[in-house]
Amino acid sequence: MKEIADSKTLLIIGAGGIGSTLVDVLTPALRRIGINCQIIIMDGDLVEATNLGHQRFTSNDIGEAKVDALAQRHITNGESSVTVRAIAEDLRYSEQLKDADLVIVCVDRPEPRRLIHQLQVPWADLRCGGDGHLVMTSDSQNALVEAMTPDHPAKSCQHEGALESGNLEFGFLNAAAFGAQWALQQLRGKPTPVQSMASITYGQMHFPEVNE
Repeated sequence: MKEIADSKTLLIIGAGGIGSTLVDVLTPALRRIGINCQIIIMDGDLVEATNLGHQRFTSNDIGEAKVDALAQRHITNGESSVTVRAIAEDLRYSEQLKDADLVIVCVDRPEPRRLIHQLQVPWADLRCGGDGHLVMTSDSQNALVEAMTPDHPAKSCQHEGALESGNLEFGFLNAAAFGAQWALQQLRGKPTPVQSMASITYGQMHFPEVNE
């Protein structure tokens, strides 16, 4: 998987509101400070018109695989410390995660999240809903991670009916910013944020107390 000597591989699962923003802010930042890294983006979805506005795509990308549109945007003509590779498939099996040095999951379903939670490499789980975000990492308490990952159907980062009523909220930006900070610090070998839950409107929220 690795294409750059002495580099690490960051696997980003999901290219929606959080994932597409994360790739767009993290890639140039890593290049700016010269960190060697291969970023792999994995998602089986295609760009749809309903994605525009809260995901980093344009009308020209409609019908294209989300990961291909993102990767194409970050190709450089010259030499770069960061490469971006697309895998246009959904995460369903743990074998798809092999060789990754660190993983960020930005999907709206519990099953891929649970696959990530079992990894022995550093991971971050980025979530949002409306103007709120929830983030946990491999440094979070195991019982908390399990309690905060119940079964539920897939759901958008925008609340149901919000876009139709003329509302769009930006919790996904906070989740992506957390993920970018976590990844950059991991790659630098520096202390990383552990977890966060907050609403842009109502401020920081507290995680429930859980017992191991």
